[in-house]
Amino acid sequence: MTERFKSLLHDIFKNKILSKDFSLYIHRPTATDNSFAPEGCDSFYVLCPVPNLQGNVEWDKESENLKDRIISELSKTIMPKLEETITDIFWMNPKDFKQDYNSMHGSGFSIAPIFTQSAWFRYHNRDKKIKNLFFSAAGSHPGAGIPGVLSSAKVVENIIKSEFHK
Repeated sequence: MTERFKSLLHDIFKNKILSKDFSLYIHRPTATDNSFAPEGCDSFYVLCPVPNLQGNVEWDKESENLKDRIISELSKTIMPKLEETITDIFWMNPKDFKQDYNSMHGSGFSIAPIFTQSAWFRYHNRDKKIKNLFFSAAGSHPGAGIPGVLSSAKVVENIIKSEFHK
């Protein structure tokens, strides 16, 4: 995490600018499932929060620059010589989220990650007015990201099972 985490979030969600510093979420799926990489290799997923398309970021130019800065920073800190060992790389930016996932403004997070919009406080999985309308999404309970959306789908599944399989 950057030392200015709160102001970084302000830059991302309020100012909608791409800062020189960043905070990263790193996941290593091969720690529990070695099928995520060829034998003798590892696989990592790195998430870097960035502004959505409401900002004025030139993603066609900045996307690769950001990817290179992230790899360089990881190589200097927790993954020495990373540039020398990467064999395959894939990255996405907000334009990809909009195009590939029809995500409004290319947002991967939905609503802002503040306490009153987190977990239980997010929009619940069942509409209050329209019967049999359910939500499973980054913006609904329990939250954003693949684990959050999958958990959201599980919540909806349980609601439907309890309602329709009595």
